Amino acid sequence: MLSLAESSTERTPPVPPRENRRGRTFTIDPLAMSIVHDLRNPLAAICVCAEMLTDPHLTPDHAVRLGRNIHKAAGRMRELLADLVCVTQGKRAGAENCYLHEILASACEDAGVVADNQGVDILLDLPARMEMIVARIRMERVFINLITNALEAMPGGGKIRIAAKEDGDCALIEVEDSGPGVPAEIYSRLFDPFVTAGKKDGLGLGLALSRRTVRDHGGDMWIEPAEGARFVIRLPLSGISPAAFNGVSWPGRPATTSPM
Repeated sequence: MLSLAESSTERTPPVPPRENRRGRTFTIDPLAMSIVHDLRNPLAAICVCAEMLTDPHLTPDHAVRLGRNIHKAAGRMRELLADLVCVTQGKRAGAENCYLHEILASACEDAGVVADNQGVDILLDLPARMEMIVARIRMERVFINLITNALEAMPGGGKIRIAAKEDGDCALIEVEDSGPGVPAEIYSRLFDPFVTAGKKDGLGLGLALSRRTVRDHGGDMWIEPAEGARFVIRLPLSGISPAAFNGVSWPGRPATTSPM
């Protein structure tokens, strides 16, 4: 199995040393920082689902779905904690051959309850069998972060469109929302650590860590002008087949064909 520590072709600068309260210098492992940051998403999902379960008018089907989401979020936290243990032991996740639509389906499922609750449609426009060699859990977390950011920007509803296409031997994946977009004052610094658009309890680490993950896989990540926010990810491909999942709405709602 290929180690990403060996396969990475481009790296972001290491996180600078910091001092603790006693003035002792220490260095934060970027992957450990990523894991700790990403624990916030499944924890938030558990809190939201648990609160919704207290609704006395909840239908049995909805209650079952919320229970499943709590179970999946708890499993995600277990995976993240296991990754953190591996990092402390000097280990790194191995890469495997994955289908892009399966990675995105998992990320969309994680966000499904919040998207439904806010009235946000997630639309997928993907090839059926776009294959790539990645550390699956790490790459899922990249898309979970992007989808979560989009949901936070659209509390009153909207659309998230995720599209992918072949570009030579790479995949170009766009994640675009119909929200207010990126504030001009942070646009050029968006991927710098600790830069945030004033989100409540935001750490300003999600995008910096996500781009590092993508670069660790030999790809890159950037933002493009759009009415909302549009992020583009380039990743090396290992295989592709004809398009499918065109305009599919996630999760399980009728497809929407209207433009963003």
